[in-house]
Amino acid sequence: MNKNTLNLKSVLSSWGADDFSVLLTNSIGALPDNSLPLQQGISQGDMASERPEKITIMNSDENDVQIIVKLGVFFTEIISGCSCGDEPESLNGYCEMELTIDKQSGDARFQVTA
Repeated sequence: MNKNTLNLKSVLSSWGADDFSVLLTNSIGALPDNSLPLQQGISQGDMASERPEKITIMNSDENDVQIIVKLGVFFTEIISGCSCGDEPESLNGYCEMELTIDKQSGDARFQVTA
């Protein structure tokens, strides 16, 4: 399993129910540091924080084999200080990701889209 893949089989049973969004965002929030590809979503800084600050579900859909969820992900971008000892600066970061969840196995993959 690579860094951008995890298993969300426990979330599958709530697909279509009112608590799907809450269960999904809680499951994503409980992932270990550096589980999401936040580094691919930076636009201003040199590095991304290890964890997202907030995740919103923008929309979700399905096909025969997958659940597809568009996520808005808020995180911190870090601008490294220069070699003269400046402290790193933090900026608010945002990117959108597509999360695909295989309906049978629960295997999920994150991909930065914007």
